[in-house]
Amino acid sequence: MNDPLRARKRADLLSLSGAAIIGAAAGAWLAAVLRPFALEILGLGLVVHAVGMTARHRLDRQAGPLPGIWQWIYIVCWIAIASLLVLGVWRWFEGAR
Repeated sequence: MNDPLRARKRADLLSLSGAAIIGAAAGAWLAAVLRPFALEILGLGLVVHAVGMTARHRLDRQAGPLPGIWQWIYIVCWIAIASLLVLGVWRWFEGAR
C-alpha cells in the first residue's frame, strides 16, 4: 500500500474516532432529551454514513485497486447497516417509541 493512501486512511480513522467520542458524549449528556428521537437519529446517522462510505469507496477505487481486506470491510459494513435498519424498522412496528 502506498504511503499517501495509508496516511489518508490513518487520518480518516483518527477523525472518525474523535467524532464517535464526541457523539457518545453528546448522547450521554442529552440522553433524556434525545430518547424520543432515537430511531430517527439512528436512521439519519446510517444514511449519512452510507453516503459518505459510498463516496469514499468510489474515490478510493478511482485511485487504483483496493486491498482485498478493504473490500471485505466495505461489504461487512453494508451488512451491519442493513441489519440495523431491519432492527430499527422492527422496533418501530413493535411500538418501541
